[in-house]
Amino acid sequence: MAMAPVTLLLLGLVCGTAVLAGDKSVDGFPPFCGNYQCPKYQVSKKYNTFELRRYDSSHWVTTQLETDMFGLGIMKSFKRLLNYINGQNMEGVTIKMTVPVRAIVPLADPSINATMSFFVPMSIVNPPAPKDSSLYLESYPPTSYYVRSFGGYALNSDYEKQSKALTEELVALGLAFDGTFGIAAGYNDPLTFFKRHNEVWLRALNTE
Repeated sequence: MAMAPVTLLLLGLVCGTAVLAGDKSVDGFPPFCGNYQCPKYQVSKKYNTFELRRYDSSHWVTTQLETDMFGLGIMKSFKRLLNYINGQNMEGVTIKMTVPVRAIVPLADPSINATMSFFVPMSIVNPPAPKDSSLYLESYPPTSYYVRSFGGYALNSDYEKQSKALTEELVALGLAFDGTFGIAAGYNDPLTFFKRHNEVWLRALNTE
């Protein structure tokens, strides 16, 4: 099961308007988060090519992921999210950039819109409401995901390939997962040439 053929482009190229990667982690976050906050998690189990992570509860600001053959839609989606953290919210507060830039892509029903999200720093307990009606806030309880990581500059085809590989591995091992949607996560700007980090996530089932 590959990711739906939605133009994710390079999440890393989109990140490049705001995110600069670093070699050192901050505040105990994983090194691949660079100098930015990212969702906290614990590794429940490591497999050969992927791992099971238990993510803490989190807040995200989300918008529809607009797609077109030229990639202009994805830039519009990113810009809306960027405006939100740059103070265009109901409280006028500026929020530090975080990683990853996350895209949720429907797998089972292509008629459902894909979305793009920014992680809201954990220090913001009550995120300000967006001014833009095309943005909305999401809160997630602690959730487990199977995560496959890979490097390099990631195109849509790379995310699809990695998602397909993760799906096949989970099926072969008899591990239950939610096949209705997949998640692509990009962490780097386009000028980061080394140690680039990308991920695909599938929500784990029956892990309690």
